[in-house]
Amino acid sequence: MDPTEITPPLQRRVWLDRLQAIFEILLMSGVFSSFVAAAPLAIHSRGTEALLRSVRTVASFVLLESGVTFVLLALILRAHGETLADLGLRLNRWRGQILVGIAIVPCLFLLNALVGGFFRIFLPKYFMERNPLMEIILSPRDLILFITSALIAGGVKEELQRAFIIVRFRQHLGGAWLGLVLWSMAFGAGHYVQGLQGMVVAGLFGLVFGAVYVLRANLIGPMISHGLYDALALLGYWYFRG
Repeated sequence: MDPTEITPPLQRRVWLDRLQAIFEILLMSGVFSSFVAAAPLAIHSRGTEALLRSVRTVASFVLLESGVTFVLLALILRAHGETLADLGLRLNRWRGQILVGIAIVPCLFLLNALVGGFFRIFLPKYFMERNPLMEIILSPRDLILFITSALIAGGVKEELQRAFIIVRFRQHLGGAWLGLVLWSMAFGAGHYVQGLQGMVVAGLFGLVFGAVYVLRANLIGPMISHGLYDALALLGYWYFRG
């Protein structure tokens, strides 16, 4: 058969796959799920100020947003005949994966301190002494609620989201590392509530979590390190906030 008779259909299929991957990435990016989660809380028109009213408001928003994201992910995976194992959520060699996740946590605290030092010296206008999200923690009950929502939204949802986007880039859009870099930039921008410094830290953390995922092809390590860092940071703020 003449190759020229096959090439055009194949090219169309490739472009259709790319367009579908882009559409699915946009669905999983958090834009749609954030809008859906904000609607019942009536905060979409009032922005950051409304979101930061209380820990209950923040927790309600992030848990609703996470729930919508989980549903979208389940529907997309089912439509393709994929499973969470295809995204790297596998328990093979789980002890080693957990150890890797724990070992990354001190590096994250060091990275956070380095970025804070850089902003304090070179960009003092944007240096943030305190995280506005931490400031609304006023009681042990707030702390427990915040840690719980952080573990679900950060340690689980964000890592599944990152893995899905990286996989789609690897399959259709130029490779896993390109997807990791682009998504880390978007991930950092999504933390605008925490100011420029918080956005930079979040973007760098996203690069770290994503790099571990790409190199090890397993989500356990990034989930452990992300969840553990968030929990320790919140506990540290609460007990040393004075």
